[in-house]
Amino acid sequence: MISSLREHPRDSINWRRYRSGCPNYRVRWFLEGDYKEGGPIYQVYCLMNTPPETVDEQEKCLASRTECWRIAEARKAGQANIPVESIRRRKPA
Repeated sequence: MISSLREHPRDSINWRRYRSGCPNYRVRWFLEGDYKEGGPIYQVYCLMNTPPETVDEQEKCLASRTECWRIAEARKAGQANIPVESIRRRKPA
C-alpha cells in the first residue's frame, strides 16, 4: 500500500482524470507492480478527500461528470451547505 505521494494528483501527468467521471477523481496505474505478490494494480485519489470505499461508490465517481456524487446526493436530501459564491445567477434582462 502506498502511504505517501511524491507529486500532487491535481497537477501530475501520472494521475489520470476521467472525462466522464467526477472532476475530483484521479487514478494512477502501476504498470510494473508485483500483482502476484498482492500489490496494487492502481491507486485512487480524491481531491476532496472523500475517496470511494466500495465498488458501487467508485462507479458513482466514474459516472458523476460535473460534481462529486456525495454533494449531489446531500443536496437532493436537503443537507448540503452550498456557499452563496458558487451559485450562478441570471443577469437581469
